[in-house]
Parts: sequence; C-alpha cells; structure tokens
Amino acid sequence: MPEVTIPDPVAAAARAAVEARGISARKLARKLGMKPRTVLDFLHERRETRHSTKLSICRELGIDQEQRAP
Repeated sequence: MPEVTIPDPVAAAARAAVEARGISARKLARKLGMKPRTVLDFLHERRETRHSTKLSICRELGIDQEQRAP
C-alpha cells in the first residue's frame, strides 16, 4: 500500500508567497545564502526540510512557520 502524505501548509503558503512576489526560488536562495535545490525541495515538498531552513524561508517571505493543516 502506498504511503499517504499530508501536504505541508507551510510549504503551500511559501509557494503562494513566492508566486505572489514574482520571485524565483533561485533568487530567494541567493538572498538566504542557500542552494536553489534546498529551497526548491522545500517548496515542492520533495524531502524533509530542517526546521532552521524552514524558519529562514518563512521569515524572508513573511509567513507564519507554525501553520497547521485545516
């Protein structure tokens, strides 16, 4: 049976914020001093992201990193 994953509301909010600002993941990564792959993996929920990385991205985008799924 395939593993069911619950979408991360923080990653969804971050994707929306990036899109609303019209910035690329590469530009966001550069501003944060991260690799673009790290930011992209978080935004697209490809792997588990360290809390400190999530926190940095959320602070930069001005979103609440403690959002919960509805």
